[in-house]
Amino acid sequence: MVLRIKYLEYNDFLTEQNMVICIGYFDGMHIAHVKLIEEAKAIAKEKGLSLAVFTFSMSIKAYLNQERHRCLTTVEDKAEICKQLGVDYLYVMKVSQHLIHMQALEFINRFLQDANTVVIGFDFRFGYRGEGDRKLLAKQKNFSTIVVPEMKYLDLKVGSTRVKANLWDGNLEIANHLLGRPYTMKGRVVSGRGIGRRLGYPTANMDYMPYILPKSGVYYTKVLYKNKEYHGVTNIGNNPTYFDVPLTVETHVFHIDKNLYNEVIEVRFIEYLRPEIKFDTEVQLIEQIYQDIEYVKAKFKEANHA
Repeated sequence: MVLRIKYLEYNDFLTEQNMVICIGYFDGMHIAHVKLIEEAKAIAKEKGLSLAVFTFSMSIKAYLNQERHRCLTTVEDKAEICKQLGVDYLYVMKVSQHLIHMQALEFINRFLQDANTVVIGFDFRFGYRGEGDRKLLAKQKNFSTIVVPEMKYLDLKVGSTRVKANLWDGNLEIANHLLGRPYTMKGRVVSGRGIGRRLGYPTANMDYMPYILPKSGVYYTKVLYKNKEYHGVTNIGNNPTYFDVPLTVETHVFHIDKNLYNEVIEVRFIEYLRPEIKFDTEVQLIEQIYQDIEYVKAKFKEANHA
């Protein structure tokens, strides 16, 4: 079945009935989120019902703190993963002042009342001041509530906060394990300063908003462009050799000759190579870029022969 995506406002009602609804913010769609959705999918399959994922347009905490929306996965990313998992419906609730002040019982009456089964994580809360929780859901007679227990990795909870912390610390291997896939950002290539091209290594400068950026530095990446995957080297940082320009995400993509300006690319972070360095001369910078590229070429040649 084709995934159907529906955007909801606070005053909407869910019109579809007798579904299994899996609900949460799902930022990152990490391994614990996938486990939650897969458990909901198993229930839906057993009962012969449709499976819905119910999520939110942004972090409610960020909204309350009036912070700029930054995320591990956009709604489009979540939709893509939902398709892969065989979800039938994706509901995206717009976060607003009205939603923030909605009582938990009203939320249930509007969006969950006609469900067959509601599947949540052990710590999910909803409604004004988070008054709604698994205990309130379990009291409802119209639907069953399934609570999926905490998932741990190395004795710590698997969660979006932990994924972010590891990305910021440069622990890409752990972050990717928690995600169950390489951390990925998708965006349009925008104009840059042309430094890479002048040095002999042209780069695609990606508009990375609203993604959370990993630690500044150089990464081995894979780039998806028009359904084809390429290898690359990505630099996240301020180009300190050139007097700290604004933060950029620039990727030298191997074996692409065309200018990618205004094209949409997907950058998958495979390995953290090194921190960003301020060089005294351009010659030193060029030599280091060459070494980074040779290292990555050796890595994927090794992988291809494994």
